Amino acid sequence: MKALMWSSLVMASVSVGLVAILGTRVEAQSPSKSSPSMIVRGEVSQVEGEFDMAKDPQGLDTLDIVDKSYVITDRAGKELRLELSDDTKVLNRVNPGDKIEAKISIEGHTLSVIRLKP
Repeated sequence: MKALMWSSLVMASVSVGLVAILGTRVEAQSPSKSSPSMIVRGEVSQVEGEFDMAKDPQGLDTLDIVDKSYVITDRAGKELRLELSDDTKVLNRVNPGDKIEAKISIEGHTLSVIRLKP
């Protein structure tokens, strides 16, 4: 009976040790902790930005468009302004009427914007 209790105690100790070691390895391999953020979804009602005429490498005129902010309306009808910065990841430009999903930092910075498929 004592041998059974002793082996159970040893197994429990080994298990706790393995969990501690594996937990430390996973933590060490994970990238730096990101700041808390929230996801907002809505329909774009307004796009504000700037545009400039430029020349492409072949000398043809092109229109350079830089979005500065999006105003979206969420499902509850509340309007929200998303200010964009050079650090904001926008995969595809959006237009009024597009539905988007945006990741907002706890400080209120727009981290990313994704256009949702209709």
